[in-house]
Amino acid sequence: MIAVLFCVFSFAVAACAQLDNDNDQLGGPNIGERLFLETRFAEFFFTNSGGNANAQLTSGDPVMNYSASPIYGNLPGSFAGKSMNCRACHLVEEQESTGNRTYCDFAQRSPIPNINDGHTNTTRNAMPLVDSLLPRGQTPLFLHFDGQFATAQDLIIATLTGRNYGWAPSQYQTAIHHIANIIRNDDGTGGLAQQYGGWSYAAAFNGNLNYPSIEPQYLIPHANTMFVSVTDTNSEYYVTDYQIVQNIASLIEQYLQTLVFSQDNNGNFNGSPFDVFLMKNGLPRQPAANETPLQYSRRLLRLVAGLANPKWVTNGVDGHFITNAHGQLFQFGSNELAGLEIFFGDNTSLDIATNLQHQGITTGIEAGNCIACHTPPAFSDFIFHNTGAVQEEYDALNGTGAFMALSVPGYSARLTNYDAYLPPTPNHPNALGIFETSPTTNNPGQVDLGLWNVFANPDFPAPQAGLQQILPQLLSVTLTPPRISQATMSGSQVAFSGTNSTPGWTYFVLASTNLSSPFTAWTVVATNTFDSQGNFSFTNTVAGPAQGFYAMEIGTLPPDAALPATIALFKTPTVRDLVSSEPYLHTGRMNTIEDVLQFYQTFSAKARAGNVRNADPQLSGILLDASATAPLAAFLRALNEANYADIPCPCQPAPP
Repeated sequence: MIAVLFCVFSFAVAACAQLDNDNDQLGGPNIGERLFLETRFAEFFFTNSGGNANAQLTSGDPVMNYSASPIYGNLPGSFAGKSMNCRACHLVEEQESTGNRTYCDFAQRSPIPNINDGHTNTTRNAMPLVDSLLPRGQTPLFLHFDGQFATAQDLIIATLTGRNYGWAPSQYQTAIHHIANIIRNDDGTGGLAQQYGGWSYAAAFNGNLNYPSIEPQYLIPHANTMFVSVTDTNSEYYVTDYQIVQNIASLIEQYLQTLVFSQDNNGNFNGSPFDVFLMKNGLPRQPAANETPLQYSRRLLRLVAGLANPKWVTNGVDGHFITNAHGQLFQFGSNELAGLEIFFGDNTSLDIATNLQHQGITTGIEAGNCIACHTPPAFSDFIFHNTGAVQEEYDALNGTGAFMALSVPGYSARLTNYDAYLPPTPNHPNALGIFETSPTTNNPGQVDLGLWNVFANPDFPAPQAGLQQILPQLLSVTLTPPRISQATMSGSQVAFSGTNSTPGWTYFVLASTNLSSPFTAWTVVATNTFDSQGNFSFTNTVAGPAQGFYAMEIGTLPPDAALPATIALFKTPTVRDLVSSEPYLHTGRMNTIEDVLQFYQTFSAKARAGNVRNADPQLSGILLDASATAPLAAFLRALNEANYADIPCPCQPAPP
């Protein structure tokens, strides 16, 4: 008797804070902060220091003289006379006249060192670092707009040794050695060291900041202890250059983990007028157990609609902003609530909009569909979407319809011509990266395709398992279990067929002689693909003893089929504290919240008309007109953070 089984594939995954830098503790985050500010890791310092880790440069990298901004003009550089560091693109309080930043700069695309390779700016707008390492539930960690990195350590090492620090891909090993040399030989006399107690990196890494003369064997080790001054490679204390750079990345990561918007001890956000509105009205501030953020969002909208007499948030009573850069009051009233209804409204909750009329709030708007990507409470789903930002910029430079007509190679052509199409890496230092470059009128074949550069790219192995896990979400498909319609055994032939599965996806047929054996011990006897209607058929000659049992397992969409669906996809940023992160979009082409809302009005209409290449399906669900702009902008500004002010809210904690 033949038992025909099936299973649905479960994708495998690869393996109350404030924005305040006045930290006198000597733990990992503090050391990580100093490393974040360190200007000697860059190629410019390597070239101009003569090998002296403690050299004082007579002049700095010109790129550090200013901080570019389309809104404020060129602002004075906070590290003029030095060379590149992390803080040059991830500012906080360096520009007092503009208020605090959420660890991002003011530029459309950040200036980077000129090494005569034709690039003087980053490809994309700098993402804020605040909340960048928030827990994501079941969603894998993806970092950078294109998801190139699956861990903070990978991102940090690639940054320190990469193009933003002035290093060419062919200089990777040189960069590693130079960075380790700074750590090994720093004497603690530099200006930055003096801001952090005057300790050398060797002392900090040894875990011995107070007694540097003590013998290593008597030191009390900590998680990041290493004796970087040991030069004897046979010593048990010796560490390699790469181990030192890994340790740097670990310490900087500890620092980045402290960069979060204000939360209480239960992990509830509490720093914005929106958060205080939820507290005052006894509304939940995070999903319940076994509730997704999207389900929570829809439940929250129903609860808001049921408020007979909302308790508004009043400036000066419930909180206040103490920086002029916000340009607003700390408030949440009827206008902000109208914006909330638009932001949370989607095609599953259109009926809820009418329930707000008892508050005298009418917008005439059916759905902003914003929660599809900017899902509370973090206001990001942490994955990738195409909103049309690439097409907006490319067509503005090359003419309407140019991006729709742009020739993009398929998977096989891309793989066999890596240097022609994909980004440069240490493995491919001469790659042109034409699809990871911001467009210009002089080079019409040049554009930034985002996730397309990373997906199924063998030079970026770390994020691939996570990308496969979320691939159904990116393609807006539901993996359905196959429906077996017939199974037969005739002589040495076993055959079965069926319907109802996901078109184009791979499936595996597994066989076993013993149903009680571990599933991992089963043998894969075939790898096939469901046809364009989701149908399948399988015939196999049984060799030797009858297998007895068969199973089906849904696998992945083949790279050649999935790759086109990754064109122009970029990771969703948070919309918390937007006032501190303009200009907006990964292109940096929108200076104000109102500009962004107008962009979405335009491109959602284009998507419904079929005029956006590879448009995210959620884009068509945005139904906005001009009357939505004011209330929606008011709600978004109610997500700005009062991180620099006390919030005297005498509220009881909200129920889960």
